[in-house]
Amino acid sequence: MIMDPATKLILASASPRRKELLRQAGLTFKILPAHVDETYLPGEPPRAHVRRLSRDKASAVARKHADAWVLGADTIVVIDQLVLGKPQSRREAREMLARLANREHEVFTGFTLTRAADRVSVSRVVRSAVRFKAISEEEMDWYVGCDEPYDKAGGYAVQGLGAFFIRSIRGSYTNVIGLPLCETIDEMRRLKIVSFGKDHG
Repeated sequence: MIMDPATKLILASASPRRKELLRQAGLTFKILPAHVDETYLPGEPPRAHVRRLSRDKASAVARKHADAWVLGADTIVVIDQLVLGKPQSRREAREMLARLANREHEVFTGFTLTRAADRVSVSRVVRSAVRFKAISEEEMDWYVGCDEPYDKAGGYAVQGLGAFFIRSIRGSYTNVIGLPLCETIDEMRRLKIVSFGKDHG
């Protein structure tokens, strides 16, 4: 994958998972987290919510860096029409695990690529379905006692210790981590942010 040295790419997120995914893809970028209001709008569907927030995050950074491509993203975990955020306590983390156990839930990520100087903005939403195994009381106690659940939407990390809860994933694995890399790179190629050999330039 080729990225023109003159192309500026900014990740509008402090997420270490998104940073690692982009680095694994060989991209060069800066990190400038966007600080936007993430409050749900009344009656807002999950897809609309993550699309709006990804766009708001990208736009907030792009306004100050008009000549750069800015990538904004937002990920949520949904079950029973309930959005599971980051657990704030052991009790909340345990309640989330109990709700997810032996069932399927949805993970939605919205991402936006924008460049203010060109007035270009593209947003997409990707959905994955994740099925958990039955989780014993001892397994729950062990997991909520470690540090992993507390900065993750839904209270688990698919790429960490929480992986052993997951029986199956339908859809993008990297979407569950926090950024659907396949779809993101496809859009970057379409927008000529990156290229592959002969399609360079």
